[in-house]
Amino acid sequence: MVGKKLIMVFSINKISYSALLLVSMLLFNNVHGAKYSSCDISTVKWLSINEIDKDGYIEIDYNNCKLNLTGYRYLAIPIKNNSNENLLIDALWGNGKKWLDFNARYILEPNSIDTIKYLIHRRKEDIDNDWLNHFPNARGFPKGVHQHWRTINLEELKYIHLRFSSNKKIDFNNIFFTAPIGNSKYDPLKFKSQEIPILDNMGQYNSSSWDGKVEDVNQLNKEGEIDKQLYLKATFNQTYSKFGGYIKTKKHNATGFFRTQNIDGKWWLIDPEGYKFWSTGITGAGKGNATKILNKEFLFTDLSNDKEASINLQNKKVFKRGGVNYYNLNLFRKYGSDWENIHEQVTIGRYKKWNINTFGAWSLAQKNPSIPYTLIVSTKKINIGNVEHTIDPFDSNFKIDLKNSLLTHKNKTNDPWLLGVFVHNEIHWGKNLEIPIEILKLKESACRLALESFFENKYISIDKMNQVWSSSFINFGDINSKIDLKNIKVRNDLKDFFKFYVDTYFLTVDREFRKVFPNHLYLGCRFYEKTHGNKIVRESAAKFCDVLSYNIYRYSLEKFDFLDGLNKPILIGEFHFGTGTHGVWGTGLRIAYNLKQQAELYKQFIYEASINSNIIGCHWFQWTDQPATGRFDGENFRIGFVSIVDKPYSNLIDATNYTTSKILEWRK
Repeated sequence: MVGKKLIMVFSINKISYSALLLVSMLLFNNVHGAKYSSCDISTVKWLSINEIDKDGYIEIDYNNCKLNLTGYRYLAIPIKNNSNENLLIDALWGNGKKWLDFNARYILEPNSIDTIKYLIHRRKEDIDNDWLNHFPNARGFPKGVHQHWRTINLEELKYIHLRFSSNKKIDFNNIFFTAPIGNSKYDPLKFKSQEIPILDNMGQYNSSSWDGKVEDVNQLNKEGEIDKQLYLKATFNQTYSKFGGYIKTKKHNATGFFRTQNIDGKWWLIDPEGYKFWSTGITGAGKGNATKILNKEFLFTDLSNDKEASINLQNKKVFKRGGVNYYNLNLFRKYGSDWENIHEQVTIGRYKKWNINTFGAWSLAQKNPSIPYTLIVSTKKINIGNVEHTIDPFDSNFKIDLKNSLLTHKNKTNDPWLLGVFVHNEIHWGKNLEIPIEILKLKESACRLALESFFENKYISIDKMNQVWSSSFINFGDINSKIDLKNIKVRNDLKDFFKFYVDTYFLTVDREFRKVFPNHLYLGCRFYEKTHGNKIVRESAAKFCDVLSYNIYRYSLEKFDFLDGLNKPILIGEFHFGTGTHGVWGTGLRIAYNLKQQAELYKQFIYEASINSNIIGCHWFQWTDQPATGRFDGENFRIGFVSIVDKPYSNLIDATNYTTSKILEWRK
């Protein structure tokens, strides 16, 4: 039966594949849909969704009638939405290797016809080597060249899965589509044909034009004067408290600091004055990224005069470490020698004008805060065997580093504008047994000694442990990775140690955090995709953190497993949808076709977050577009609320104004 066939395609063993695979599969899990051969779907005749599958799930098989997307920039589908609701069209395509399945979303407005487009990514081996030689870690290159490791050989497309849905009940008799097609010729630019210098003196891509591109550097000073007029005296509108809380709601206990409260089954932040507060934020507020120019200066416009002016000001925030921060350079051009102070006030004014109420992680420091903000504290991460970027919570150096890092912010202890503090970002925890197994391979380390002590305390004698493990270790110091992992008792013991390991981390952080910040919220460690499914880590965090924080890069929160049984407030620390337009070559960790789609995807994401009773806020990553030529790790996404010349993207701002005005209604 076709429904059963589709279950086979979409059901995923969470242990077998990476968490990134789960992201693309969640919207399609356990779907009973209709399977059709591409040979039977016309490219000219409209098909009603209801005639194909009443639930809006369709699988198109390309084993017989092929669709070769190699020569196209987009996978495109003509769709007619005759309903009165926004139509969500989720697509997933692949070649049978599930870990390479790619997914995307498009939102079609009511009563409209459109050829919706999903951007096609390329494999690294298909990209011009000359580009990679100069920018080896860039995520995109000019003329629609976007790379991603989860990309198939486009000649081998075997299926496209479509899911049609809406936030309200929709009649699929009013939804029509024709066969998917390739759209827009893929014509990558060879590096040898690239105009040099690649970037102009403002950091904009030289070889194309777009709405909002600044043609003359002198225009920046004029725009600076306009921005000062617009934003220096801006205030929140009258529906918000001075902290950005909702003053039209019932006032709750005011403690003078931010706190959380469950009200009628829904978690909220409560601002220092006692008003409900839902955190709408942007990470890196007011900041931009530098790009490397060292040893490839010939690719960039000469900035000698600007560099001399910056050195005279003794300002290292523009030119440093063999790179240039074009965003800061353009701010200097906008506002002159006092650019940092003016820009801080303009950024605060923009927040208030745009109804955004939180400075997310890594934001500029406000001298006299008037926008709630978060801090992020970190310590040096280490590798434990093959598990990289993790923490040894038993290491005395970790505890010292943590204490010192927290103490650097001691002057914020009594600041009511401080919403809370993240401690670390995206720690790699591995799977439940991964870290214990890697520790077994070690000879000397604090975590190794802790493991030996843990099992000695449990078993007292090595003979007793050997009996349970069916092993022959001489003593507890002799324990190693040559063990029988099929033995359920061994697995349970290692899992118990991992629980102890994780609990030790969160307990240590919690104790040190409360010493410095007794009045503020501990916002967790910003779980990333591969930790989202780790129940041990999340349950441990729930015991010690005031708020659980997740960095979530996916189109929908509909099927996200937040472990409802924990009943903890949740803050989304990062999400975004990037376009790969406006002179920035890379897209983002999730993709939007254009600025309009970016805004629609933002609104839908915030809607889904707001109706979740545990979520108390979402922070977009990030404030500015990344440089076209990449930040220091190569990432070059068009994801900003503002461009590299500090021009706001009005679609995204309008989307933010809309969603903040609807939060109370959506959370009823």
